[in-house]
Amino acid sequence: MAAANHDAESENLSEPSCRERNLRRIALNTSLVAVRLERTRDVLRELLRSLKEALPIVAGVAGPIFIASFALLAWAGVPPMKAVTLPWRDGLALWLAQALAAAWPLWALRRRLLPEAWCVQLRCLPFDRRALWWSDVVVSAVVLAPLAVLYVFSVAVFAFHRPAWWLQAQPLAMLSLAASWLASCLLGAVALAWQRRGVSGRAGRAARVRAPEALLARRPRLPWALLWQPAWRGALTPGARSVLAGMAAALAIAACWTRAPWPAVPGAAWALALGALLVALTERLQRTMESHLDALAPWLAALPVSGSWRRQARLLVCAPMVVAGLAAVALVLASRPWRGPPLAAFAVGVVAAPLILTGVPSSRREAHVGLWALCVGLLTALGSELWN
Repeated sequence: MAAANHDAESENLSEPSCRERNLRRIALNTSLVAVRLERTRDVLRELLRSLKEALPIVAGVAGPIFIASFALLAWAGVPPMKAVTLPWRDGLALWLAQALAAAWPLWALRRRLLPEAWCVQLRCLPFDRRALWWSDVVVSAVVLAPLAVLYVFSVAVFAFHRPAWWLQAQPLAMLSLAASWLASCLLGAVALAWQRRGVSGRAGRAARVRAPEALLARRPRLPWALLWQPAWRGALTPGARSVLAGMAAALAIAACWTRAPWPAVPGAAWALALGALLVALTERLQRTMESHLDALAPWLAALPVSGSWRRQARLLVCAPMVVAGLAAVALVLASRPWRGPPLAAFAVGVVAAPLILTGVPSSRREAHVGLWALCVGLLTALGSELWN
């Protein structure tokens, strides 16, 4: 009996109590949020460091219109507040569009905020789903904190000027604005959770054993293997799926631009959004493709292959902007009466802009930012003159 009591006491001492397990879990949850925030701070610092090189060009372009640019910051919160004054279908579409657009930075930075190595390690640690989801929400809120500041600034400006439509819908407008920011945070958390869970699926597909004969039979040609397959597998950032999503977003903006579902939004604003999205997509894809090919250059130099793959890589980088831009031109042709010379110049611009951007190496950041501002400005000016 004494031996049995001694064994029971030793088991009770060796096994942690329920309270100790809860305390350990709380400590793990706290450390998880702290580590995630530390990673987020490093990512944001790296992003600001990369933008610092472009700051002189941006200041030079935006300097003459600094006061107007400062006033435009107040319009950041207009779509959610204006949505409550529109019919429910138009208002809901505008509200959702703002929430999705505001959550886009989390989607773009998801692989930096949650690298694949981190995702694998998180699956091995004893974190429950609630702790992981809460850490995603906190990171999303931190990244979107500047947007919350812009929303507060927008409310302050409208409270000072007191327009009639804002006074009539002030409580609902402010509630809609807060709900839009919360929805953007939740959408960003969903993007991070998708990144965290998608790693296991990609690792399982990569670890699937295949026979050598099957691999040799499905061996692709060199340009396909070098350029398309890494992008489609997600080895590049942005990958092929992200590029297709960007093209779909550009087509949606082009549809809004040509159909004018919201008369309050001028055509120049849609042209600016379309041009900025296409140019940013091309510039980001060029940087990714150049770093990818630079890593493969020593290996390709030892192979008896021609150098045509570099030209094909350049065409692949230019393809999204050309295809989406010409699709926008087709939508213009099928819509209201248009003016021929500006439309022809716009079509030439969407074809020439990616060729000009890819002609300059992405390592020359100042030149790229200058070309980016010039291309967006020209496309916006031409797009605002398409209709009578």
